[in-house]
Amino acid sequence: MEENEYQPDWEVYLCQIESRPAFIGLDLNLSSVAPLEEQDKVVEVTVPLLSVREDGFPEDTEWEALGEIEDLLADIFETGLEAVFVGKTLNGGFRKFYFYAREVLMVEHYLTEVAEKFPQYSFEAETWEDPEWETYLEFLFPEPGDFQKIQNLKVLRNLEENGDNPEVIRQVVHYLYFPNEASREKYWQEIAAKGYAKEEERFEPDLAETPYKLRISLASKTQEEPIHDMVLYLWSLAQEYGAEYDGWETSIERGDTTT
Repeated sequence: MEENEYQPDWEVYLCQIESRPAFIGLDLNLSSVAPLEEQDKVVEVTVPLLSVREDGFPEDTEWEALGEIEDLLADIFETGLEAVFVGKTLNGGFRKFYFYAREVLMVEHYLTEVAEKFPQYSFEAETWEDPEWETYLEFLFPEPGDFQKIQNLKVLRNLEENGDNPEVIRQVVHYLYFPNEASREKYWQEIAAKGYAKEEERFEPDLAETPYKLRISLASKTQEEPIHDMVLYLWSLAQEYGAEYDGWETSIERGDTTT
């Protein structure tokens, strides 16, 4: 993987691990190149939290130290082990970091360098062979519904950065692609009953598997909960019809809710 060409895409999402709430952070863009043949060994570093809330997450005062540990660990492992930092979890009172490395014989040596900088913490490393990158692709990588939520949040962040007022109701436009006209029509009949408007339908011959396009809209605020509810409904229903949900867009509204 050429570092000067590769652009990471780190995201964090909330899920459950062993029936307890968990945050998983990972570089999503690695899925486009995984598995890397030469980095076929997992290094899992476990760091117990010093102060744990009932939900298994740290107190606010500990986040800064955990961030510093992450930065140093990634720097030392990437340099010393030629490792790729792929993800991290926070769950049940533990922060865990995941790397893929060429060789793991010097893991303890480099981990000691990190531990010396943070004597208040304990560190433990485990390693195993994983040539198919199952730890990354099957454990860390989000389920489809969680992945869609991540995409929603990216759009919402972009709106916020451009001054959008999420309280303002406006048209939110969605794009879907179907394998045939019949599935598109059945889908449309179902969502039309819920107030959606049809903006466009057309045939896209370049899309061999799902060439039947449907563009729809619904008036909504751009707050996280209503967007997730809307998108996950449309996405889930699309799965039933063999369709592809291809995202959403909306206008930036900077006014107040009274105009």
